[in-house]
Amino acid sequence: MSTYILIFGNHPELSLAELKTRYPDYKLRAQGDDFVVVDLSTSIDQAEFNQLGGFIKAAESIKEVKKEAVAEGLVDVLRSHYQDSKLDYGLSLYGMSEKQLRPLLLKLKKRLKADGVKSRFINKDFKNISSAQYKSIRQKGIELIVVNSKGRTIIGRIVAVQNIDAYSKRDYDKPFRSMQMGMMPPKLAQILINLTGIKGRIWDPFCGSGTLIMEGLLMGCEMIGSDINLKHIEGAKRNIVWLKKEFGASSDAKLFAHDATKPLEEPFDAIAFEGDLGVPHNQSIKSDQLEVIAKGLDELYICFFENLKAMRCKVPIVCALPFFRLHNGREVELNCIHEIEKMGFKKNLHLKYSREHQAVGRVIYRFID
Repeated sequence: MSTYILIFGNHPELSLAELKTRYPDYKLRAQGDDFVVVDLSTSIDQAEFNQLGGFIKAAESIKEVKKEAVAEGLVDVLRSHYQDSKLDYGLSLYGMSEKQLRPLLLKLKKRLKADGVKSRFINKDFKNISSAQYKSIRQKGIELIVVNSKGRTIIGRIVAVQNIDAYSKRDYDKPFRSMQMGMMPPKLAQILINLTGIKGRIWDPFCGSGTLIMEGLLMGCEMIGSDINLKHIEGAKRNIVWLKKEFGASSDAKLFAHDATKPLEEPFDAIAFEGDLGVPHNQSIKSDQLEVIAKGLDELYICFFENLKAMRCKVPIVCALPFFRLHNGREVELNCIHEIEKMGFKKNLHLKYSREHQAVGRVIYRFID
């Protein structure tokens, strides 16, 4: 097993749940507010990391040092990476104040110069390295990170970063998009798929433009998608064709029009979906509006799970359903969850995914019958 440092995205609890499900044999070494250190039997390279939606960086652990010996440890690593040319490097700190970067970087440069190492750090304004900055040094340079948790200080070398350009392209450049649908981020789609813990055939019963289907294909899953709206199915098919051309997806998904509240003949090993969120994220909601919106959504999802019960569905079900923020700050979730649990579907995950300014957020649920 190898030891890795993984930097959380904006929703650490959800990131950790994704990690535990994708790598069930992981061993926890240390954890901070924005990172986790784990032993994994799976090697993390850029290709593997591209299938994790909840993390922004991955580093291979190099050494553990005393906090007062961080500079010496970093100098040793950088010196070993130097190859008789100018060394470009970056440094990021987690679990400690970013204000420590300035004196630490200046100390490193001074020490390296004394050792005859020509070097340049790329930290702009003495801030942690962004994914965009990492691109400039990944071929000929190195990014190191230092994490600190409960007195343990660990140095790691970045081996993968979140590919924000690829995510953005899949999100905004695909040929079919609709603002009336949930506009699920590709990163969230990856998280939902990973949370199933299944490598087999995954059904998205509310596939819309096919975001989750697309991410599943890139992750090597066999995907089937359905939607009651034929226009959405045709649009999702166009997006799959585009995905194969732009990202080299090697297989097709099975896509068809279908009412998710009716029985499905196709076999599947897991269900993952984002349902109808009711209204766009940035649209404010009044109490009287919410009552009408929530009632319709509750009825839809109760009917859907009743159908699954009738189908004797016993596979993992991971879904993103809405919650609503009212003007007074109160957050309201759908009532249907209680009814779904009464049907016998056991809820073993309940985490929120949202931004502060959004009137409509998502709750991520996982059910097992």
